[in-house]
Amino acid sequence: MSDQEIEIAGTRFELRIFTEGFLHKDGPNACDSRCCRHGVYLDPAERDRVMAHADIIEKHFDDTQTRDRSKWFDNTEVKDEDFPSGVCVSTQVYNNKCVFLDGKGRCAIQLTEKEQGMPRFSLKPFYCVLFPIVKVDGVIEYDDFCSGESSCCTAVADGERKMIESCSIELEHALGAEKYREVLEYYRNNKASFKSEVPSLNDRKESGDASR
Repeated sequence: MSDQEIEIAGTRFELRIFTEGFLHKDGPNACDSRCCRHGVYLDPAERDRVMAHADIIEKHFDDTQTRDRSKWFDNTEVKDEDFPSGVCVSTQVYNNKCVFLDGKGRCAIQLTEKEQGMPRFSLKPFYCVLFPIVKVDGVIEYDDFCSGESSCCTAVADGERKMIESCSIELEHALGAEKYREVLEYYRNNKASFKSEVPSLNDRKESGDASR
């Protein structure tokens, strides 16, 4: 593990998750959908779940989107162990934006969940929910893909709230509610220490100095 990572509760994190915030005080909650323009990688099982609901998803399309379902996904499989199947595929870009993004910057998949009364994020792909948080080789990291383009995704050291707090929806989805609370509690109890290298929660438990 590099000196830019920390392990807490059995999960490795990029340290900047705890030391940097966003240019916009509301972070991802102020999303302007620019990141959605590029589409997303997703597990084939997620693609299949979307396609199983294609009829109702399509009802939320507008004239800027294509109803030709053969253009919704690039089904070329790429090996990636960060996906449950060990491979990923991707959504297609149509009219210079993700095929599921309408002309007002709204995700048709997310609209379907809301309008059909479905559980939140039951259709939306995992990495759509997480951005600008990602998981790379098992490490929870910040993705700077849209840094400089959108204030909601541009990380800064003097951000009002650090990512561990401002990305609560994303991190809870990635970690589960219980583990997220555990990591957040550890951060709040050791906030001052994150200016330098910090011992992992697992190490603190072993030494009898756990902050719980």
